[in-house]
Amino acid sequence: MTLAVQERTGTGIARKGGVDAAALLTAYVCLLWFIPSPMVVSALGSAGSPATLFGIGLFLYWAWHTVRRTERSDRRFRPVRAAMMVLLVVMLMVYAHAMAGPLPGDEISTADSGMLRLISLAGVVLLACDGVSDMDRLVTILRRLALAAGLVALLGLAQYATGELFVDRIRVPGLTAGTEGWTLSTRSGFSRPSGTSMSPIEYGVVLGMMLPLAIVCASVPSRYRWLSRAMLVAMIASIFFSMSRSAYLCSLAGMFVLALSWDLRTRLRALGVFAVVSVVMYVAVPGLLGSIRGLFSNADQDPSIASRTGSYDIAGEFISGSPVVGKGFGTFLPKYWILDNAYLGMTIEAGFLGLLALLTLIVSGLVSARSARRALQAERDARPVDAADAGNAHHVQFAQALLASVAAGAGGLAFFDAFAFPQTAGCFFLLIGLAGAMRRLTQTPAPDPRRPVRS
Repeated sequence: MTLAVQERTGTGIARKGGVDAAALLTAYVCLLWFIPSPMVVSALGSAGSPATLFGIGLFLYWAWHTVRRTERSDRRFRPVRAAMMVLLVVMLMVYAHAMAGPLPGDEISTADSGMLRLISLAGVVLLACDGVSDMDRLVTILRRLALAAGLVALLGLAQYATGELFVDRIRVPGLTAGTEGWTLSTRSGFSRPSGTSMSPIEYGVVLGMMLPLAIVCASVPSRYRWLSRAMLVAMIASIFFSMSRSAYLCSLAGMFVLALSWDLRTRLRALGVFAVVSVVMYVAVPGLLGSIRGLFSNADQDPSIASRTGSYDIAGEFISGSPVVGKGFGTFLPKYWILDNAYLGMTIEAGFLGLLALLTLIVSGLVSARSARRALQAERDARPVDAADAGNAHHVQFAQALLASVAAGAGGLAFFDAFAFPQTAGCFFLLIGLAGAMRRLTQTPAPDPRRPVRS
């Protein structure tokens, strides 16, 4: 495999008798979604999940290709790549500061695993941002992401219908089972499916992040659109059954951003579909919608809400100890408090410097997806009506869906500790990396100052 320079797309890991970046990222998605999250290499602890180890390999792979690349750079600024590198540098500073001070033994090991997990996430972002070779391969990854989410949603429906976890029966050589005593949780008398995730909250949030992509896959013409629509129905039902406020709010955020690009007719059609689904749920599962409504109407009496609001004073005490670089990424253990807020947790563990670096990465992903959508739309509008191909129209929709998915993930970080859950963090960072790739694939190469300009 070599790094190929293309006239429009820039540098990408192209297929030449082997796998490309899209195939590698697909393998990462399969490891992330289809191996239960508690299953890890026991000697490595929380950093020993197959997806995390594969992500570290992707980082080394990206670094090796970057160092040995001999082709001339396309000279374009890539905000996602720059923001990811800044986050890595900041986290190395945070890690050095934590190791220089006195840390309990259990926090030292979690700080080490935290850096390994971050390097893995960086590998996913950087390979996605720099490695995807063309727009068709990027759309292929997005379709595979939606398909993987749909398959896990089907597993969740089976869990809800039978009350069986199923994944506790999986055994992978070399990995600890990690599922002993793991059962489905309940809320208001309803079983809460968790798929292969660590909790129903993570399950619902990752499906909420994937929902905009699933909607676009189900709406654009394709050979297997019937399958995409079936998967979309499974995802919507599974989000309902998750009984998670975080999942509902995350899904609404993604749907709101996606709907910004729709015309009035499409919005009314979407509202009609939502109304039909709600009626079906009301009839098929008595009491479900009432219980969901109670999650919000009785929020002031919910212990989990009280825990969230009560965490601010505790967080302030920890932040005041090291407000700039924090106490160490991954060192704020559940024995101190369960924050259910990744932004607040990042401020405690990496200080305001780490929080700023994380926000910069998120904004760069949002801006990149929006920039790509505008470029694709402008290119489509510039063509004659009879020359506007359907493929470009689909690319515009996928760009908006990617923007919506990143926005949904950014919202989800405010409602639970996303970095403690591998599927949420892995999917979110992959989406940001793909947003960076989409911007790269839609930008015109910068002029080479060493090349004379012809008059």
